[in-house]
Amino acid sequence: MYLALGLLGLTLIAGIFYKVSTGSGRSIQRSQIIDLARLGAHQNGQPVTDPGKSATLLLFSTEYCGRCPAVRRSLAEIESRTEGVLHADVDLTDRIDVAAKFNISQTPTVFILNPKGEVTFRVSGVPKPGLIQQELTKLGIK
Repeated sequence: MYLALGLLGLTLIAGIFYKVSTGSGRSIQRSQIIDLARLGAHQNGQPVTDPGKSATLLLFSTEYCGRCPAVRRSLAEIESRTEGVLHADVDLTDRIDVAAKFNISQTPTVFILNPKGEVTFRVSGVPKPGLIQQELTKLGIK
């Protein structure tokens, strides 16, 4: 009985930690420049080679990700209402090398790139409401 209660408590703590940590994101201080063309980034099936004038919202997804389409629509909406912001996708389904290089362990994962193509912010999981717009505002993008 005590073992069952202990396991239940541990599971509850792990669940709360997961819920709090996923989708919240983190700033990136030292970042490498991402080459969108080399990464195979695309938007609506068309290759994306240059970052946005103000920022790029880069979505890493897989074809089996059930939450990715909603995140994609959300990023496309931000792109449509924010001048200079570009949204692009990278499918990791057959790209284990890319997932390993950027330490991506879940999809969706979203990177915010500055105009130079440097990662400034990263979200693993579905971004919390308003988080992407908040980070763009920090970059001076309205």
